[in-house]
Amino acid sequence: MKIDRTGIIENFSEKRYEYWIVENQDVKIMVSWISWDVPQELINKWKEEMAMSGTSS
Repeated sequence: MKIDRTGIIENFSEKRYEYWIVENQDVKIMVSWISWDVPQELINKWKEEMAMSGTSS
């Protein structure tokens, strides 16, 4: 999986959303993730929290 931007990424192989911070080509940090199996309201809350913690695109 190619990570090239800061924000929420859909990881299809792991079936989850991930929030990444990309400082540059060599520094990429997965900050948080949430499974697609949890209720949609929890996914929405997680996405809101991630958007407040940084710039999500």
